[in-house]
Amino acid sequence: MNRIAAVVFAVTLLAPGRLMLTGQGAAKPSVFTAVQAEAGRTSYENSCGKCHAYSLLGRTGQEGELTPVSGLLAAYQEFVRKSGRVPPFVGKTFLSRWGQKTAAELIARFQVTANDTFFQFEGMNDDVVVNITAYVLQMNGAKPGHQSLTKTTPAVVNSIVQ
Repeated sequence: MNRIAAVVFAVTLLAPGRLMLTGQGAAKPSVFTAVQAEAGRTSYENSCGKCHAYSLLGRTGQEGELTPVSGLLAAYQEFVRKSGRVPPFVGKTFLSRWGQKTAAELIARFQVTANDTFFQFEGMNDDVVVNITAYVLQMNGAKPGHQSLTKTTPAVVNSIVQ
């Protein structure tokens, strides 16, 4: 009788924890380091953020967007005025476009803009673009870890963002 009581007692204690553990999803993989994301933030603010906004929300042409269009270089002002918007790098719109693609594909797309002579980015190299991508992923909810992001990272964006 004592043995049955002990088993019932153990099940009563352990079952709620088992249910709680199985109800939680697996942790998302980390594909970049905190150092990469911080370096990416600085680089983003000195380049991409001028048009895409420091908030990463892009531009929709509304008054009060920061950085003000009038504060941009003349060529950037013209570019923003022609397109009427600059796409966001964070949120639902961004993830609907890039969520099913890999981190490597996102890096490659950012590299196209980084290499475009129209934008005249200074010091924009592969490492800077990878770091900016790490920052963008972090701002979309991905968590840094010990693994470094590279130009060939195959992880699908939606698999790493929270």
